Amino acid sequence: MFALYFLIALICTFAGAITGMGGGVVIKPVLDLMGHFDSASIGALSSITVLAMSLTTFIRQVRKKRQTSITKLLALGISSAGGGALGQYIFELMTSGAASAQAIKVIQNSILLFLIVCIFFYMLFREKIKPLHLQNIVFYILVGILLGILSSFLGIGGGPLNVAILMLLFGMEIKEATFASIVTIMFAQIAKVVMILIGGGFGGYNLSMLPYMVIAGVLGGLIGSFVGKKISGKVTAVAFNLMQLAVMIICIVNITTNAIALKT
Repeated sequence: MFALYFLIALICTFAGAITGMGGGVVIKPVLDLMGHFDSASIGALSSITVLAMSLTTFIRQVRKKRQTSITKLLALGISSAGGGALGQYIFELMTSGAASAQAIKVIQNSILLFLIVCIFFYMLFREKIKPLHLQNIVFYILVGILLGILSSFLGIGGGPLNVAILMLLFGMEIKEATFASIVTIMFAQIAKVVMILIGGGFGGYNLSMLPYMVIAGVLGGLIGSFVGKKISGKVTAVAFNLMQLAVMIICIVNITTNAIALKT
């Protein structure tokens, strides 16, 4: 079982580092599908693993010259931290209410499926859609807050949504959007972890698999950032779309199985 979770985290964070999707977008629904942990523990396992990956990827790439200014990256990152804290607060309100574990999983997977389908079609037809090329720093802050909320609430890192939004609104190329997405993911997941600590810590979470997943997340980030430098933007885009298809299938299975469990 330890080896299985290590392998899942390694493959997901490797792919996430290359595509900018973060890995959590696959880890979260896969752990839901396996059904070994409750929603809160799955969110924590996914978020901390993604944080390890994003920190590793960020450190490796931070010295490179980027088209996006440091000011705008910080605006995205810091505002996504605020959004991440708010997203965690919303999630805790939901889990402390009357909603069952199956209901929460149906809600999360349904939102994720809707977002992934929208993003998938955008990526397929993006060459026909003119980017807006917004430059005002206020837009970076607002987008950071939105992405942080979704990242933290869904426990996915938010990568696919990040990349698509950054390309559409700010006219970033896919590799530039990939790095900016990693920055946003990193800040949002830091905020989520801090909120958990403030709210009473990890005592109520089952984190038995966390050490193995964090090690895998670091390795996935290292290998993914190395491979990402060697491949073209076109290959990155293909990997991005394939990863989305896999998530769609997993989400549909999760929604179906948990909806059936709710009725029984």
